[in-house]
Amino acid sequence: MTRLLFGTAAAGVLLAAASTVHAGSTFSFVPNSLTESVIEHGPWTLHQSGQHFHHDASGIVPPGSLTPPYNPALYGTPYADYCSASGETTINHGKSVMQPYYFPFVRRRGAVLEGLFDYRPRNEQEATVAAISTDWGATWQFRGKALALNPYCPWDATDPDNLNVNVNGVKTAYGSSSANAGDNGLGHAFVLSVKGRQRIYHLNRADGHIDSDQLVVHPLHRGEEDFSLFGLPEFGYVSPLASGGYPKLEATATATTGLTDPDAILGSVHMGEKTAVVYVSKNLTPGDKNFPATQVCPATPAFALTNLVNKKPRKTNHDVITIRVATTSDGVNFTDVGAATGLNDQTTIALNGIRWLGSGSILRIHDGRFGMFFGAGNCLDNDSDGFHFVGYAETDNPVRGAGDLLKWHVVNGFDNPILSTDTVVDPAGPRSYPLNAPLVNVQGADRLTAAEVAPFVPPGKGYTTNFFSGRVYDPQAVLTDERTVTIVFAGYNTPQPSSNLGDYRSIGRFQLGVQAGYFRPPFVESED
Repeated sequence: MTRLLFGTAAAGVLLAAASTVHAGSTFSFVPNSLTESVIEHGPWTLHQSGQHFHHDASGIVPPGSLTPPYNPALYGTPYADYCSASGETTINHGKSVMQPYYFPFVRRRGAVLEGLFDYRPRNEQEATVAAISTDWGATWQFRGKALALNPYCPWDATDPDNLNVNVNGVKTAYGSSSANAGDNGLGHAFVLSVKGRQRIYHLNRADGHIDSDQLVVHPLHRGEEDFSLFGLPEFGYVSPLASGGYPKLEATATATTGLTDPDAILGSVHMGEKTAVVYVSKNLTPGDKNFPATQVCPATPAFALTNLVNKKPRKTNHDVITIRVATTSDGVNFTDVGAATGLNDQTTIALNGIRWLGSGSILRIHDGRFGMFFGAGNCLDNDSDGFHFVGYAETDNPVRGAGDLLKWHVVNGFDNPILSTDTVVDPAGPRSYPLNAPLVNVQGADRLTAAEVAPFVPPGKGYTTNFFSGRVYDPQAVLTDERTVTIVFAGYNTPQPSSNLGDYRSIGRFQLGVQAGYFRPPFVESED
């Protein structure tokens, strides 16, 4: 059975868009709706500002000629207060900037947003955190953590690569050992309900498993207040250490069948006895290594943000992404429908093209078609996660069967984005990337001060002023009322977290005005 997630009576819950929709445009930006999210309680965060619990975890990678421990005054303390003096991991005692969280999965549960977030302190931990929001994603309240990777403390809080961890008082190779986990656990959470049973799906990031294994599956259980992590294992692996069995998964984990190199699920559509999913298929081997040279990205150009921040180009990325559609009748076994067209071009090397589309979500349009909010990128970043801008696409036709999810067209692409990383300019043109200002066009959107992220220094005027200046992706679209869509997304201040270890993996939100009734509430399966 199906039911409406909410009705038109909810139209006044928050507000109508404060500005009219521009002629010829689907969306308008709701003024002052962009904010960097905060979370109340939960695991350790990069920054805390309470009277009794204050720290700023920040840092930059020291020169290769040095070895840890490093001078905090020069290179920061990336894991400041991650563990207590007694060797226990600490918690977030109040409201703090939501770092290091990213890759959100967000859904509406009545008047509340429920979010499942990828919690990932660099080279140390990965876990799934559940939180709820009653203000449309600006503030989140912690509700649980599960399927974590690492119970250990960093051996040296000044070491940005976390080369060693403390295992029962023994200095144990961690970041320095390719056999151990680092921060490669279970990520990209997605919840799917099929025939009344909810399951949570994850990408297995372990070397040799990422983007080749099927997705990891766990059943979800009803618990207190019905929020989603109740009953899941505390840890997702038997150990984060090869000597302890890594990358063996804990005993209750199962796996999907029938998906092709799955990386992340973008959305689902219930179709009677079957449910269709749209997902990211990422091929690492052989990737594009058999493509003609004219279809392979060169190193990033000198004007790319990654070059400006890191003072060097980012090398070629050979990953190949296909957006695929599959159906399931049981939530575990999937049947391939095919590759979607119109969203990305695997062969483009154009700096305003869409080579990699790696994250996003879908909404139902009033006429039966579907819209997709997505994160994407190209050779300007050389990263298949696709984090240069947030765009939007729609299916060509109303979706009556899974095959109708195969044909799309992009409405907001690289040069007319909804949200973007910092604009860069090719001096040879000159030519700006993106060519036009994003719909959500701001500077200075960052809760953190220069002192809190020191010793990081921005690369120049106009760069890295936003918490999403370096990366922006995984837009989770929620229909707030008939005129408003709320977008919860992930951002980094710099393209790579190692450049600014005090300002990475952040959650933010903004709102878009839409024509009244353009989007419709999703039909979801009854959980009764």
